[in-house]
Parts: sequence; structure tokens; C-alpha cells
Amino acid sequence: MDKRYDVVIVGTGAAGLYAALNFPAEVSVLLISKRELSLSNSSLAQGGVACVLDVVHDNYKLHITDTLVAGKYKNRLKAVEKLVKEGPADVLKIAEYGVDFDKNADGTMCKTLEAGHSRHRIVHHKDSTGKAITDGLIAAVKSRENVDILENALLYSMHKVLGGFYLSILKDGKSLYFGCNYCLLCTGGIGRVYKYTTNSAIATGDGIAFAYMLGAKIRHLSRIQFHPTAFAAEADRERFLISEAVRGEGAVLLNCNGERFAHNYDKRGELAPRDVVSNAVAREALRTGSEKFYLDIT
Repeated sequence: MDKRYDVVIVGTGAAGLYAALNFPAEVSVLLISKRELSLSNSSLAQGGVACVLDVVHDNYKLHITDTLVAGKYKNRLKAVEKLVKEGPADVLKIAEYGVDFDKNADGTMCKTLEAGHSRHRIVHHKDSTGKAITDGLIAAVKSRENVDILENALLYSMHKVLGGFYLSILKDGKSLYFGCNYCLLCTGGIGRVYKYTTNSAIATGDGIAFAYMLGAKIRHLSRIQFHPTAFAAEADRERFLISEAVRGEGAVLLNCNGERFAHNYDKRGELAPRDVVSNAVAREALRTGSEKFYLDIT
């Protein structure tokens, strides 16, 4: 064994980085990243973070309801309530790590509207919120003496043993072995399973697979959310995400004939939840026989 830690965190998106920062200085932590720290789905996020910071025009109950409606009430209620009620404090804490959320003249955070939300509650940093958050968290993590970082390292084996876990890592063609009392899997989703995705190249479901092999119950694995708007260059598999905040500010979807169509499938139109808008685009493509669509921001 190369070294033993109190905690090993696999994955260095916003979840993994923020988790590392929440452990006290006396807890030894190893952060493992499959690629460079800066490459994650979190860093690609543009629009912002949904949280209730304006209690005059918004409240927890509204945010919880919006979340349940968007999830067609398949959500785990306790998880939704925890996320909504604890989220604002976490956003303020993230701001303390140097993340410069856009602000109004009075110093309060600017808030925009995104699909599925009934109130303006999306705080943001320009159009690169994810990068701003991960850059701030990475800088904070690198300043922690109790946190070691292993980049470009692939977890290929994980076993539960007496007193914790035993992990095998491939780094520069060599195997490294680590033990830990606790292991956090913050590895994101499985977007790269599909031919077309706006996900980062690292979103291959490794962590979900390891969790399953160790006995975790996996729910709703087939319910993958596809972002409805991305810039699709011909002959290029990569899809450049276009934030739904653009639609929140008034952009509309047009079909190949230059006609609006979103309201034909849902009364909320372009501001329906992502899965609803994505489904509308797919159905409109079948109706028109064309895969060409436009996002009009004029």
C-alpha cells in the first residue's frame, strides 16, 4: 500500500472539491481526478445555481414545488428539501472561496430565470458559472495542507475491507494502492455512453459502476436528461452547450421553417423543464423531417 488516508474522494467536479473543503484540518484527504482538475462537467456549466436568496419574492416551498414538478414527482422528497433549504448557505460559502457571482448595484447577487423555475433564482458568474466555481474551489483545495491531489489517475479497482476501502489506481502506466476509512464517489453521470452529449469526456459512469459492485442500489439509471440546446457543428461529435439561461432571458426555438413550436407541446414553451423541451425538439424533428433548429435571441 502506498499510503492510507482518512478519506478518499474520487471525482473533482464541484461536489468532490467542495466535499474536500468541508473536512477539518486534522482529517487527511486524497482527491483523485481521472483527468486534470479543471476538466469536469461542473466546469462546463454556464447558466448558474438555483437557490432561494430573495425571501421577499421567493421561498423554499416554491423551489421545492418547482423541483418536484420538473421531476414528475419521482424525486426523493427528503433529498429535495435538504438541497433547497441548505443550498443558499452553501452558495454563500462557495462565494467566500473567491467565486465572484454577478452582483447588483446594492451588492446582492443577480438572479436570472431558467426553465422549470417559477422565480428568478439562478445566481451566476457571467456565462461561465461552472468554471468560476471550480476555479475558486480548486484554488482553495490546493491551499489545504491536509488535502493531497492525484491528477490523471484512473481508479480501476475498489474493495471494501475491514476498516474501510482498498483502492487500486493507474497513474502514468503504474499501479498505486491506497487505503482509506471512508470513500466518497463524486464521479458524475454517464453522458458519454451516448453518441451525442454536452457532457465532458470523463462522464463515463465509473463511480456508479463501483458503487453498484459494492452493493449500492441504483435507481432510475435509464432516466438520462439531455440538454435541449447545444451548438451542433456538422461532422463534429462534440456539442457546445447553450445555456438555458439564454431561453430564460427570452430566446425562442424555431424549426427548420423558422416557426416557433415549443408551445405546441407544452404550455410553458421554451421554459418547460429540459426533458420536456428536448422531447419537443425530437417530436418536431419527426414532424418536419428535418434536424435543423434555431435559437432566436433577437
